[in-house]
Amino acid sequence: MIRFELFNLTLHINKIAFKIGNINIYWYAIFIVTAIIIALYILKKQNSKFGINYDDITDLIIYLIPISIICARLYYIMFNLNYYIHNIKETVNFRSGGLAIFGAVLGGFFVCKIFCRIKKIVFLDMLDYIVPSLALRTSNSVDLAIFLI
Repeated sequence: MIRFELFNLTLHINKIAFKIGNINIYWYAIFIVTAIIIALYILKKQNSKFGINYDDITDLIIYLIPISIICARLYYIMFNLNYYIHNIKETVNFRSGGLAIFGAVLGGFFVCKIFCRIKKIVFLDMLDYIVPSLALRTSNSVDLAIFLI
């Protein structure tokens, strides 16, 4: 349920977009994946900006996305440690929620730093190249997800 007090409006929107078998596909997941695809498209249009080839970006993404998801989960667990100490099996249950964007950004930062060191790319140039698309993934997708939940 979403309530807009200013307009005296209440929306009842199901957070599940659709199901594939027993797996629920949530609206926020659709928006996050869409934002990643749009960000990659924008980066492709800016190919070779800052002397960084788009092929390096696609290589980076292969590491960046899964490690960022893991770091987002770890960050969430750290701030709910008391619960997860008593429910160890729940630490790997991504489907029940519990990802923190700050953990994803921190994890992505370190992955990017290591990647740039290995590929001999100037780290600050890489940040100049990709950070504008980070705003698309964190802000717009989260805002749209919040709107639909």
